[in-house]
Amino acid sequence: MSDDDEDPAPEKVAGPPAPKPPKVVLGLLAANLALSAFILVKTLGAHPVPHVEAAHAESGPTSRELKGELVALDPFVVNLDEPGSPRYLKITVQAEVREGGDVKIFEKNKLIIHDDVLGYLSGLHVAETLGAASKDHIRTELAERIGKVIGEGRVRRIVFTEFVVQ
Repeated sequence: MSDDDEDPAPEKVAGPPAPKPPKVVLGLLAANLALSAFILVKTLGAHPVPHVEAAHAESGPTSRELKGELVALDPFVVNLDEPGSPRYLKITVQAEVREGGDVKIFEKNKLIIHDDVLGYLSGLHVAETLGAASKDHIRTELAERIGKVIGEGRVRRIVFTEFVVQ
């Protein structure tokens, strides 16, 4: 056998190289994928915000004007009920009471009120603290809890002076 009898291997025809996508397009695709994954995780992991019922006209304030005395509670810093996530709420509250005598009752029971409010706030989820409707629900709940300690109808409204979720 000679070298002439062998079939030469077909030569590869060199054509133009396949175009590579620009780095900008790849970056945009990666950003889109990351954003889509983030939204999906947040949507599936979110807790529904409870429906807030309208407060009765007789229990809520009739105007924006303060008519009673404000009693300040010490600031609250609580870990929110978020398993696997170190989220917390920092809140400073003042309660408007209807009469001067209610201030004395409030001050006398401040420790019990603080303990009750602390227990309530630490049971909240992040979703229950976001938005105006959620803050109104928290105000209503705090007024009811304080009212159970000092007497129904003695708390006119709850005023937040600080509300931070982190």
